[in-house]
Amino acid sequence: MIVLNWLAFLIALVVVAVSWGLYTYQPELLLGTPWGPVHVGVLLAGSFALGVLVMALYALAWWIGLRRTLGRQGRELRQVRNEVETLKRAQTQEVSAAPGPDQQP
Repeated sequence: MIVLNWLAFLIALVVVAVSWGLYTYQPELLLGTPWGPVHVGVLLAGSFALGVLVMALYALAWWIGLRRTLGRQGRELRQVRNEVETLKRAQTQEVSAAPGPDQQP
């Protein structure tokens, strides 16, 4: 996980460096948008940020689904354990009431 964190950090640094380099060394790289001309470096950084935001939303949805699934499985596991304990108690009561080999008539 540490390697993935460093890789994500390095990719973000590269995007920032490329955006800054384009913005600084190529000031004429403008694209027309409905809001007026926007520099390609700004569009690159903005699209990267939008991609990170969408990825974070997917990760959040996955985490919420995982928590829901784990909660459901935990409830089912507790229910099964309670049923097993109930059956064990019932079986011990039955076994203790049965006569042993030395108690035969």
